[in-house]
Amino acid sequence: MTDSAQTDSTEKPSSALVIGIEPLTNELFDELMPMGQKLWDECSEIKKDTCSFHGERGLKIQPNRAVYLSFQANKQLSVFVMRDGHGVAVGFAFCIFYNSLHHEIVPCANVDLFYIEPEHRSSIRRLIKTLEDEFRQRGVVVVGWPISPMGKLFEILKTLGYAPDDVVMEKRICALPQQ
Repeated sequence: MTDSAQTDSTEKPSSALVIGIEPLTNELFDELMPMGQKLWDECSEIKKDTCSFHGERGLKIQPNRAVYLSFQANKQLSVFVMRDGHGVAVGFAFCIFYNSLHHEIVPCANVDLFYIEPEHRSSIRRLIKTLEDEFRQRGVVVVGWPISPMGKLFEILKTLGYAPDDVVMEKRICALPQQ
């Protein structure tokens, strides 16, 4: 779910922004998930009725914190956080590392969550470059971004050399549990 990339390419990225990898803790999770909700809301608006949630807006996300923390403990997750000059998180990415299930020897990364507050989106390429630099250091061969071709991030990634591959087909086969 990584479609938040509305950006004005004429804006200059802010050099006051600091991007770093931070260990995922319950406190960091709590700090970032309001942006995670914004990400969900933007993605829902971009995809409208084309996703399995069929246009349901305002659905409160409930990320599986225990699994993310388990990935962190097993060195399968890196959390990149973009902070402004006051130390406030203004963007983040959750990247999951694994070896390909179809080609065991191929290290992969999946950019699971990716969000930047609208006023800082001119720094999107800087955040992507930071992710890619870390991926190279870890020996990643293939990077996956689960995105919608209707979102602006799709076009940005294409200009950076990414190519669309498989399409995920979704169908809701039962109702959501009551929240």
